Amino acid sequence: MMNEDYDITDFSQEEVALRDYLLRKAHPAPDVQAELDGFMYRQGMGTSRRALKISLGVVAAVAASLLLLFVLNTGKRGLSVPDGAVVAYEAATEDVQQGITLQKGDEEPVTVNGNRVYTTPSDASMDMVVRNVLSTPLNATAEVTLADGTEVMLNAGSRLTYPQVFKGKTREVQLQGEAYFKVHHDARHPFIVHAGNISTKVLGTEFNVRAYAANDTHVTLLQGSVLVSSATASKRIKPGEDAAFNGSSLHVRAVETDVFTAWKQGEFYFDNEPLLDIAKEIGKWYNVSVVFQSPEKMHTRLFFAAPKDASIQELVEVLNSLNKAKFVYHNDQLVIE
Repeated sequence: MMNEDYDITDFSQEEVALRDYLLRKAHPAPDVQAELDGFMYRQGMGTSRRALKISLGVVAAVAASLLLLFVLNTGKRGLSVPDGAVVAYEAATEDVQQGITLQKGDEEPVTVNGNRVYTTPSDASMDMVVRNVLSTPLNATAEVTLADGTEVMLNAGSRLTYPQVFKGKTREVQLQGEAYFKVHHDARHPFIVHAGNISTKVLGTEFNVRAYAANDTHVTLLQGSVLVSSATASKRIKPGEDAAFNGSSLHVRAVETDVFTAWKQGEFYFDNEPLLDIAKEIGKWYNVSVVFQSPEKMHTRLFFAAPKDASIQELVEVLNSLNKAKFVYHNDQLVIE
């Protein structure tokens, strides 16, 4: 739900200005009025902004929390941070995974050529069950077809553990990070995804699981029906619903699924999210440190979508074009003032 405090008139002017800016870069004579009419229609109907590759709208910022300042700055080393500034994300400098890797059983991990992995028929016929581990770096996704025909797309910074061949009454995999599952239907062998402290049980359907943090796990359903379970509760969700686990309880709500699955199309997508969360995702994807020189900007809420194949310099250029905050990228560090 949108924040009721923001000025819809101001937001429209900003978004139209940004659309005009982007269109002028790509086309010599854009139809700005048509773009404005289309935006106003979508704003009234509440539909997705999928067609807009980079869009921003800003609402009023709230005061930064002292507790948040403490938590974000705890343990941050190797950065020159002025007094009062907040480190939102610190770039990894050691043991950074450079490519997609696959480990088969006890073998050493090997780098995958391309981003697609298949389980071959010869693999599936093995008597001994070998467990594979597919891992992605912070800036790449991977796809794998499991032995039963289930298709999985693994998001950046994630790990999927799965058998080369499913045996027994269930088909079970383990996930760290985020993945989109298109499960092959098999009524006799339920498919179960273990992620953090929850499990998701299905027969055949399409859903997204995000489990980067144990206290912020999401299962978002696009088709079919799934049963999401924690140690204390189980909830069955319907298409268009998201089950969120906060570390102690499960909560189900209706959502716009594009927000949770835009990564599959290679896009950042944030719907009225704090600039702090957006900055963390940018920092993680490009592996750059992010520092808020003006901590009050952390709570500014944005509508933001951008292609992930854009350079960080391009993102900074667009962000600065709105004159809502100053973004400076230098020496692998993004500073927000």
